[in-house]
This record gives sequence, structure tokens and C-alpha cells, in this order.
Amino acid sequence: MHDSIQTEGAPLSEEERIAANRAAIFSALRDEGVLRAAVSYTGSGDSGGPDGVRFEMPDGPRELDEMPMAPQYVESHQYVDGAWQTTVSLTDRPLDDALTDFATDAVEEHFAGWADGEGASGEVVFDATASTITIEHNSYFIRSDYFEVSV
Repeated sequence: MHDSIQTEGAPLSEEERIAANRAAIFSALRDEGVLRAAVSYTGSGDSGGPDGVRFEMPDGPRELDEMPMAPQYVESHQYVDGAWQTTVSLTDRPLDDALTDFATDAVEEHFAGWADGEGASGEVVFDATASTITIEHNSYFIRSDYFEVSV
């Protein structure tokens, strides 16, 4: 059994939580004057993850002087009295963590198992001007062509 407990206000669907998290991320980016933020990732051999966040300002890429906070709905899971319980809470998160978590979830949703085998790499680009998120993904493969010819 997997109970779900909503700790903040009326229960939100997963779709509503994702939309609220996305809106808060774009709001925080625009408030800081960020045009684009990109989360890069790499992995292979069954492990991988984010490599960092890059912020692009009107005058070019740079670090933020102070990391702003973004309110995010966060799920946590706990085994209590023989059953798993899920708690959803609204928590202020550093913007770089919110971006990384959102990007990681998006990559896993669209490219499940991306770090398996030869792996993959890419960037998740948050365009604050257009309010769009684009996953630029590269999958890696080893190719082998076998031929047998009797002459």
C-alpha cells in the first residue's frame, strides 16, 4: 500500500505540482535577470547525474552573486507501520538545486535509463524569456556489424 499525504493546502495532482515548480523556477530566473539556465548531465555504466548549472545573463555567462530561493513541491517517502507513505511539502529550495532536480526528473521521464550501458550526455535548457524547457540529449552506442561471406 502506498498512501499519499499532502501537507500544504489542498491536494495537488502530480501535473499541478510540476506546473507550480516550473512556474516558480521561471519566476526566480526572471527576478535575477537570467536569460537562460542550463543543467548539464553525463553518465554511463549504470551511473550518472547532473554536472552543474550555467546561468546566462544579458552580458554573458556568469555565476549568480547570491543563489535565490524558489518554492518547490517536494516528495518524500517513508516506511511507517508496514506501509509506504508519501509526503508532499512546499519547501524553499536554492534555485540551482530546483533547476537540477527538475532537469533530472525531465531527463528520466523522456529518456529512462539514459545512464545505462554506454550512457548519454546533454543539457536541459531553461529559457526564461520564452518560458520553455528543452532537453538536448546525446545517446551513446557501440555499433558492431558482422558479415560472413562464403566464396
